Amino acid sequence: MMLYEENIKLKRLDQVLDDSEEEEEKGAEEWGAGSGGRGGGGGSPSLPRGPDACESRPPEGLTAKYKSSWEAAAKRVPSAGQSPAAPRGRDKDRIPRRPARSGSPEPAPRFFQTPLLARDARSGSLKTFRALLTLAAGADSPPRQPPGEHRRHVPARRPRPEERDAVHGGVFWSRSLEEQVPRGFSEAQAAAWLEAARGARVVALERGGCGRSSNRLARFADGTRACVRYGINPEQIQGEVLSYYLARLLGLQRHVPPLALARVEGRGAQWAQVQEELRAAHWTEGSVVSLTRWLPNLTDVMVPAPWRSEDGHLRPLRAVEGELANRSQAELVDLVQWTDLILFDYLTANFDRLVSNLFSLQWDPRVMHRATSNLHRGPGGALVFLDNEAGLVHGYRVAGMWDKYNEPLLQSVCVFRERTARRVLELHRGQDAAARLLRLYQHHEPRFPELAELADPHAQLLQRRLDFLAKHILHCKAKYGRRPGT
Repeated sequence: MMLYEENIKLKRLDQVLDDSEEEEEKGAEEWGAGSGGRGGGGGSPSLPRGPDACESRPPEGLTAKYKSSWEAAAKRVPSAGQSPAAPRGRDKDRIPRRPARSGSPEPAPRFFQTPLLARDARSGSLKTFRALLTLAAGADSPPRQPPGEHRRHVPARRPRPEERDAVHGGVFWSRSLEEQVPRGFSEAQAAAWLEAARGARVVALERGGCGRSSNRLARFADGTRACVRYGINPEQIQGEVLSYYLARLLGLQRHVPPLALARVEGRGAQWAQVQEELRAAHWTEGSVVSLTRWLPNLTDVMVPAPWRSEDGHLRPLRAVEGELANRSQAELVDLVQWTDLILFDYLTANFDRLVSNLFSLQWDPRVMHRATSNLHRGPGGALVFLDNEAGLVHGYRVAGMWDKYNEPLLQSVCVFRERTARRVLELHRGQDAAARLLRLYQHHEPRFPELAELADPHAQLLQRRLDFLAKHILHCKAKYGRRPGT
């Protein structure tokens, strides 16, 4: 009975949040529990109870800022019975916050820096990020609010007209702005590449141009070039392919190059003309590699201003307090893509992109003013998320080391692409993210059985991260969402 009442109250909360969006822009698709978005069955499936369920009253132990947000949303919802118990466990549902003094502006999210690293005794140079991937995370913990100190909620000011043009509903990029985002890769291109790469004959393998030294730039008989990624261990290729299909599941395929799998068989027709190159590469016979089309004319990308931190603070991106004012249309289009990137890297626990820059700030305060690892811009202007092998599998195995950077980075975003947010909420409500991911992977990739599936602990972690992200989106909606005229 309590579970039924909880679901009724959550459904009403979603409906209240939907109403503001419907009133503001007629014809918009229904938000929340009543939406039947792509890949979902519509309706309002029951949400699970327990620490990962999205609560309709503020859980115990939250900061005053979070509690006031939930209470403000709950006042608009009629009570439907007793709320569920507060969540337990502090790592699943908590976003670290830095306390502020009473009446002061809301603090910027902060990631926790490790101590400065010792210099190499032989060369005197600082150790590189790549050499430090296996270091322990350190004993840092989120700063706590001083005893007896209280923070009062300061209502956000009304957004300026130029901000309203960029955002609707308080937390979603406007449709006109989304339409200006470059198209990137399409579903048709992905299907064509899978078909072409499956039967292509490799006539040359060259070093350079494709990341790690173990990778190769391949040329096919028809002149097409492709990056062949060879994993030092199988979980790297597994992470690459699962990250690609998760991007497709989330509707982010425009940013990730189409990918196909191939088996290295020296005597097979596909590799027959590159026997010597295979021996020189020291690739193991029978290994599974990934093939992605080689992309010419890519350019480096620097972190935009909201995340260009030099002092350990991230500048929150919200549609209030003037954060979107005085930005050009090109800058706003870029920010739409960056918010998708930050959500994607949080879900996959990818530490080898923006998070690596945050980590490197401990010895290089200007790193955020340099090119971002594994991120480029295509000729049409779309961001290209490259080399995702650190995601999902290896990333999940070391997530405890890197979430002190990933979580504050996620917390810095409170404006979302509406379609991406809807997909996240669908996967949260369905509680079947790993199953849907593997079905999509199996449907499109013939070599699916040749790589291990997502292990159960990793499948559960994917769902928990989706649940965490869904709660963050709903929190932003409750705090910054607005009704027309407000």
